[in-house]
Amino acid sequence: MYKLLKIQRLVITLSLIIEFIAIGILALLIVFVPSYDRYPILTLVFLAIFALYNGIISMLFNLRIQKKKGTTETSSAEIIGNDIDEAYRFGGVGLVVVDVNNVVMWANDFILSCFPDIVDKPITETFSVISSLLSNDASDDKGERKYVLEKIFVDNHYFSVEYLKDARLFIFKDTQDKENLNLDNKKQAPVVGYIAIDNYYDVQMQVSDDAKFNDALSSVRNLITTFGSTYKALLRSVKDDRYLFVTTFENYEAMFQAKFNVVDKVRSLMNDGFTLSVGVSFGFPEFAKLAELASSALDVALSRGGDQVVVYPFSNEMIYIGGKTELKPSRNRVKIRTMSNSFLTTIRSYRKVLIMGHTNADFDSIGSSLGVYLLCKYAKVDARICYEEQLVESKCRIAINSNYDRKTEFEHIFYNFKQASEYLDENTLLIIVDHNNPNITMFPMILEKAEHIALIDHHRPGLQTIENQIFNCIDPSASSTSEILTSYITYNVEDIFIDKRTATFLLAGITMDTHNFKDKASIATFEAASQLKSYNADSAKVDDFLKEDYEEYKQKILILNSSEIPYRGVLVAKAPDDEVIASVMLSLVADDAIQIRGVQCSLAYGRIDEHTIKVSARSDGSINCGILMEKLGGGGHFAMAASTFTDQTMDEVKKKIYKVLGDYLEDARSNTIKGDD
Repeated sequence: MYKLLKIQRLVITLSLIIEFIAIGILALLIVFVPSYDRYPILTLVFLAIFALYNGIISMLFNLRIQKKKGTTETSSAEIIGNDIDEAYRFGGVGLVVVDVNNVVMWANDFILSCFPDIVDKPITETFSVISSLLSNDASDDKGERKYVLEKIFVDNHYFSVEYLKDARLFIFKDTQDKENLNLDNKKQAPVVGYIAIDNYYDVQMQVSDDAKFNDALSSVRNLITTFGSTYKALLRSVKDDRYLFVTTFENYEAMFQAKFNVVDKVRSLMNDGFTLSVGVSFGFPEFAKLAELASSALDVALSRGGDQVVVYPFSNEMIYIGGKTELKPSRNRVKIRTMSNSFLTTIRSYRKVLIMGHTNADFDSIGSSLGVYLLCKYAKVDARICYEEQLVESKCRIAINSNYDRKTEFEHIFYNFKQASEYLDENTLLIIVDHNNPNITMFPMILEKAEHIALIDHHRPGLQTIENQIFNCIDPSASSTSEILTSYITYNVEDIFIDKRTATFLLAGITMDTHNFKDKASIATFEAASQLKSYNADSAKVDDFLKEDYEEYKQKILILNSSEIPYRGVLVAKAPDDEVIASVMLSLVADDAIQIRGVQCSLAYGRIDEHTIKVSARSDGSINCGILMEKLGGGGHFAMAASTFTDQTMDEVKKKIYKVLGDYLEDARSNTIKGDD
């Protein structure tokens, strides 16, 4: 065909050249021999010859084209012949013709072999999923009519469907092999994970008998090895307390269904014995990337307290499995001393330090800020604490005003937003204390501008995290951030003196977060309090700091009177909608509610300013209220957590609380909590 077109183009070109030459000669004769009177006849002769010539050329070309086309069609027909249905069957192509009422008039053999009773029935009776192709609403993302369905599933079979509206013809393409291949690829997709014995050194220090320790460790390693062989995973030890495993997605699904029961098995081996943390990742073809994500997931599991599994699918929310039990406090003083020295070295690496707690700052936030300020003074690094009157809890604000002279001291320690913004530069280290959620920080704009950030906190990390961290210490086993700072100061290799006023505020932070040493008070908590007392911390003043006044007591009783028990063991208390109450009041209400017999988890919510509603949650240890608050965008400890909402009504917040309780309460009583759906 291409050769014919090439010859035709050549013939046409030559014809045009000859015609132009003839016309030119005729024009010259008319100019130079004007007396000749036969020019009209001569012109007609030329035109007749040209027309006849072009007609003959066109006719010959068309004949050759028709002959060539006929030969091609004949060849195709000879190849397919009467076996065209077999060709459709081999290609997995089905054809269905419907009438104006969408009743099937005819179907080819392939479709009839799959659906024998399709004829004389409405097509939607067999393929209900293709009704969108027949409706006027079927359109693509650009608003244009769309007559293709990429994938439908009918009678355990996959098809793609195209509808030719004018012909009322449906074309079905069998995609079962493609789907089977995709399913096989998904099952065989790589999954990479890390397993860590997260308290290896603590148990080693705790168990004095080496033989007993080695026996327990051998049992743990046998369980890990059995776990790997059960799920056909390649398992290798990378450290004494860490393992790497590689498996397929099909095996991972089996692990997930079993809720990674190796974690529970290891925990049950002995009281106060070994626990495991697992980080897993999948959804990406590169093993190196999956290993990186799995390592990050393991870090999150450890920072959340260990004894749990964190799954980090590529480009998706993390999934948390476990975290049902409280983390045993670490007694590894070597680790504390190392972290303390590292923190002090980090401070000395900068010319200036800015310290910032969370909004509605309480005694733990302010106390730990003063602890960091003490370390900065010792390191001879200029430091300031972010402080805004309206963003500090009332009792704490009164304590600060009564202990720091406004004229001589206050302005050299505490900076408001404007002063802090001017103080912050590229050589300033921002130290975040008592929170790790960027949404509740005191000055969010300061956090956004900071290039160098250190973080010290005792709350479990949630979905929202602070970036650009150069130092991170999140210890959920600690009762408070004030306890962490006290251990950093007292266990440091250098002899750091704590003045009486700072010791008192640190003790107030510990006392408040432990509710007078009733909750989360470990041996390390009492040791920290004892150390602070040795520096003359004033416990009587701490008691005075935390006292309730008469109006607060009345308000607490009023909120408790409005409480409901929507689920077994769960109490929800609502503050009056038209009142703005102190953030700490909600904590006090939740604390008192958890003391009621039969209440396992208490939630108190109310408006803490014109635009913000806070939810404070407490648990007796049988329900993980920390992960319930994570579902509301907050976070916290296993038994103590909170969440905040901006520019929402009390009724909207109530609906969200009740929805989370309905969806996740039973999971919070068990092992598995997933990321947002």
